[in-house]
Amino acid sequence: MVRSAAAAVAIMILPAFSLAQEIPASHTVVDGDTLWDLAQEYYSNPFDWRRIWEANQDEIADPNLILPGQVLVIPDGTAAVTEVVVEGPEDPAPEPPSGPNLAEARTIFYRETSVVSGGVVRGDEIEYFSVPRDLVYSAPRLIGLEGDPDNNGTIAGHAGGTESGETLRAWDRIRLDVQGTEARVGDRFQLFTVSRSIEDVGQVVLPTGVATVTDVTSEAVVAVVDKEFHRITIGDFIGPIPSYGLERGQMAQDVMGGSAAMVMGGARGSGLQDLNDVVFLDLGRMDGIGLGDEFDLLNPAAGAGVVEGVLQVVGVSEETSAARIINMVDAVFSQGVVVRLARKMR
Repeated sequence: MVRSAAAAVAIMILPAFSLAQEIPASHTVVDGDTLWDLAQEYYSNPFDWRRIWEANQDEIADPNLILPGQVLVIPDGTAAVTEVVVEGPEDPAPEPPSGPNLAEARTIFYRETSVVSGGVVRGDEIEYFSVPRDLVYSAPRLIGLEGDPDNNGTIAGHAGGTESGETLRAWDRIRLDVQGTEARVGDRFQLFTVSRSIEDVGQVVLPTGVATVTDVTSEAVVAVVDKEFHRITIGDFIGPIPSYGLERGQMAQDVMGGSAAMVMGGARGSGLQDLNDVVFLDLGRMDGIGLGDEFDLLNPAAGAGVVEGVLQVVGVSEETSAARIINMVDAVFSQGVVVRLARKMR
C-alpha cells in the first residue's frame, strides 16, 4: 500500500488526530493558504496534504497554485488516500548522455586539456560522482520532535595531545564512549548533533564530522577526526556512517509522471536560501527515492515546462529525504512548496 506523505513519521512526530474531530466539508482559500497549512489546520498533520489535493483534482491543477476564492473539499479523516503524481511530458524520455556535459558548465577559468603530450585526459572525458561521498556523509536528516537521535554513544573528550576546550578539529585524537556495539580498529563513525527543530515536523540532525577508530583498549576507544563538516564538540553523538552505493559516472535520467513531494522545511532555518542549502522532502526510501534523484519545481504560470528550481537528493531515510538546492531563480523552496520527481538514478 502506498503511504501518503510519510504517515509513519507523522504518527511519530505530530500531535494525534482524533477521527471524532469535526471537519468542515469545504474550505474557501484565502491569500497565503497552502495545502501544507490546510492539512495542519484540519488534520493536525501537515503530512496529510495529499488527502486534500486528491479530493480536489478538478479544482487544483498545480498544488503550488491554490488561489483566493477557490472552494476546496476537505475530506474527513477516514478517506482513503492514494499517491498522486504530477504528469510528465507525453513524449518518450530522451536517451541519457553517457556522462556529464561539463563543456556547458565551463567558466572563464577553464583551460583546454586535450592530449598534447604525456597522455593528458580531457576534463570532459572524466567520469564524476553525481553525489560526492562527503555530501552524503554531511547531509542533515530529520528525527522526531522528542528524544535523542539513534546513536552508538558520544564523544567523551580529548585523547592526549593539545586540548583546546570543548571544540575538536580535524586530525584531533578523541575518546569515544561507545554503546551498543563493539568498536574495532578501522571502524568509522559519523559525528552529529541536534541543531534545531522545525515546528510540527521534527528535529534536524546535523552531521559534524567523521572519525576513524585507531586504538581499542580495556580503558578507552580512541579515534582520529578525519572529516570536519561543522563545529565538533565533546558530547556530540556518534553513529554508523550512511551507506553509499553510487558508482562513478552514474547519472540521473528523465522519468515521466514522477511522484510529488512537499518541502517540509530547511535544514538551516533561515528564510534566505543559497545553492547547496538542504531542504527536507516528505518522500523517502519507502517511496523508492534514492541518492542522486532530482526533483523539479515547475512554474506553470510562466509556461509549460518552466523550471524555477532543482533539488538533488543527498540523504535518504525510510520516510523522508534531504535534498540540496542545485538550481533556483529565487528563494523558491519554502515550506509547503510541491516538487516533482523529474530524474532518477539508474
